[in-house]
Amino acid sequence: MKVFISHSSTDQWIAKKIAADLSALGIAFFLDVKDLQTGDDFDEVIRRQLSESDELLVLISSIALSSHWVMMEFGAARALGKRLALILIGVSPNELPAPINRHLARDINQIERYYDELRQRLETVASRGKDAVIEDSEPVIFSPSPLRVSREPISIGDQVVISENPLDPDAWPSVADDMKQYLGRTAKVVRVNDNSDALGKSFLLDIDNETWTWAERWLTKKQL
Repeated sequence: MKVFISHSSTDQWIAKKIAADLSALGIAFFLDVKDLQTGDDFDEVIRRQLSESDELLVLISSIALSSHWVMMEFGAARALGKRLALILIGVSPNELPAPINRHLARDINQIERYYDELRQRLETVASRGKDAVIEDSEPVIFSPSPLRVSREPISIGDQVVISENPLDPDAWPSVADDMKQYLGRTAKVVRVNDNSDALGKSFLLDIDNETWTWAERWLTKKQL
């Protein structure tokens, strides 16, 4: 089991303390100030670590709510279908914007409750591992469905139409429920993430204030 810890730089001390607590529980974690090395491609490391993690632990403070990186990590983890655990630091649930406010949040003073929940999930994973019996089977390798994108390249500043019928609709990652409200609408590209794997490029758009990470197959460049 692995937890990705998302936080603003002002909450770094708290993030390190939580990371130490997770380590004591026997739970793996990713923490940027500990695990990023000089010269790392930040976008690539974040993408890979989010994919490998079971859940995203977001430390929500007033500064974190205005942090581009924290919101981007939240949107990406949600699009990947990860569990989202919110810990509030000096803010109330009523201050949380959509779609963050759809998830149960706990105050930092209730962090032990979150640790108890992690212990239960860890025990469940361990129990499933003991019960699983595999006989005479070959290793199964799962990889995302290859994309079949043959559209005009999309760049920052382009106007794009969010498709109502994206290419490879069943391929991973799929469109989250909160993203479906934007299907068929036009948006402007504000950031491009050039992934080096089978997922291809992904994009942040102005239509949702850069909340969600959009796969290339969902977008079509609008002809002017």
